[in-house]
Amino acid sequence: MSELLNHLFNRLVQKIYSMFYGYGCTVNTCVCVCVCVCFVCSTFIIEKQPPQVLKTQTKFAATVRLLVGGKLNVHMNPPQVKATIISEQQAKALLKNENTRNDSSGEILNNNCVMEYHQTTGTLSAHFRNMSLKRIRRSDRRGAESVTEEKFTILFESQFSVGGNELVFQVKTLSLPVVVIVHGSQDNNATATVLWDNAFAEPGRVPFIVPDKVLWPQLCEALNMKYKAEVQSNRGLSEENLVFLAQKAFSSSSVNPEDYRNMTMTWSQFNRESLPGRNFTFWQWFDGVMELTKKHLKPHWNDGAILGFVNKQQAQDMLMSKPNGTFLLRFSDSEIGGITIAWVAENPNKAGERMVWNLMPYTTKDFSIRSLADRISDLNHLLFLYPDRPKDEVFSKYYTPPLCKFTTPNPDPAANPTYMDHAASPAVNQPHAYGLYPPIGDPMLDADGDFDLDDTMDVARHVEELLRRPMEGQWSGQQS
Repeated sequence: MSELLNHLFNRLVQKIYSMFYGYGCTVNTCVCVCVCVCFVCSTFIIEKQPPQVLKTQTKFAATVRLLVGGKLNVHMNPPQVKATIISEQQAKALLKNENTRNDSSGEILNNNCVMEYHQTTGTLSAHFRNMSLKRIRRSDRRGAESVTEEKFTILFESQFSVGGNELVFQVKTLSLPVVVIVHGSQDNNATATVLWDNAFAEPGRVPFIVPDKVLWPQLCEALNMKYKAEVQSNRGLSEENLVFLAQKAFSSSSVNPEDYRNMTMTWSQFNRESLPGRNFTFWQWFDGVMELTKKHLKPHWNDGAILGFVNKQQAQDMLMSKPNGTFLLRFSDSEIGGITIAWVAENPNKAGERMVWNLMPYTTKDFSIRSLADRISDLNHLLFLYPDRPKDEVFSKYYTPPLCKFTTPNPDPAANPTYMDHAASPAVNQPHAYGLYPPIGDPMLDADGDFDLDDTMDVARHVEELLRRPMEGQWSGQQS
């Protein structure tokens, strides 16, 4: 196919030159010019798209390429490419060949770039490396539409000539739709707009029309692809995971996938209306799960250690048939970007009765302090990962190793051990039982459970003094 296209292209190039140098042209000149112009214009493409969620005052890059540049010797006088941001309405007018009066919807810095010819590859391209959207001008919004639903596009345009300036080409191309944000807190909702557009836009559409509702299986496919891409994992969403998501999306209790085959989900259900009893949307919850997994849980997800998409009642039903100390990891229903540990144990208030306990959800903030594996290691009452895997078998390779003992260059077995020989590893803290067992007294906590700064400073000074002693002995021994 590539050889055929190259052959056809070479014939078109010959016809272009023959029109200006007066040989070999046997077809109607006007028809030939139109065909050539359309063909050449279609070869002006975006090689590297700008980010589809575009934050103002933030640098971004893009690359455009003229596929026929080397063939037409355009590189002998490299053209300049200009980038501007235009609205959805301006994009519609542009494609209708209506006069847009060179309007733009914002100001892009460093938006001009000269095309460069790469001799080794024969490509002619322009690399915009340091563009920045200084400001954006928004249009009037429709109904319930938010700023993160408004779409723009980057227009790249250039001009060059062939045949001794006899034939001038004006080439233009539009980027994929972009959503402009001014604060990181808008990223979540902007990403939803981009996902819906990328997944459900039809070829040849009028910019940037998308369906208001889609079949649930279509959305499942899009969510699965997004999840694997964001988490960078080959383990996608299973059928059980998708049933869980359907139950959440439609407030349903059915566990039969067939019950959801013909159901549709609207854009409003996806990311306008909050889930029942919550203050966040379906997408916001799902995006929170992806972010948490991508940043802190990826190896555990890949290992299959995280069931994740399980509600509280399902977790209880699964655990009650297992021995005490069996636990599982599930994403929190009540908090965005949270994961909780559910485990089965004896009820301390009723002898002989067992119950399922759920920890408060861990979030990115918690895992920035201490990893999931270390937290599981800390909890001695967690014994088996559901259904029956010893927890150390699953998580030990992710435990933080204990600190190495302090040693002198010439250790003396008869000498007194240093403080570091006795120091416990901070990676193995004595766990509190989270209400399951009476808490162990902590000298740094007062009767009300508040942090006591004076006591803490006393302990810190004592530790500092102990740490100093072996160092002093070591140096004095070397000097003598």
